Amino acid sequence: MLDSHGRLWFAEFAANKVAMFDIKKETFKEWDVPTPHTYPYDVFLDKKGELWSGSMFSDRVLRFDPVTARSVEYLLPRPTNIRRVFVDDSTSPVTFWAGNNHGAAIVKLEPLD
Repeated sequence: MLDSHGRLWFAEFAANKVAMFDIKKETFKEWDVPTPHTYPYDVFLDKKGELWSGSMFSDRVLRFDPVTARSVEYLLPRPTNIRRVFVDDSTSPVTFWAGNNHGAAIVKLEPLD
């Protein structure tokens, strides 16, 4: 995902990280995902600048603030194998959406803050 500052945000699946490439500065920055073997596949940056991702193996949704490096993980009630993620910025707080590849369902997460 490309933000308004010319930074490319992405998941590093096999490295178990989320990352950013600053196109203007030509620099990379990486952050480890808190839970081992999560394997994030996609990322979405919300209106507050927080990065959201879903796991392929640990059944968690990641919410990450790159400014403070603070992470929150939401454990889902069943196996999911999340690939693509979307954040609805029109809600307050934002709403996270993803497909559930194991259950032929859609995951909707509404954080309390």
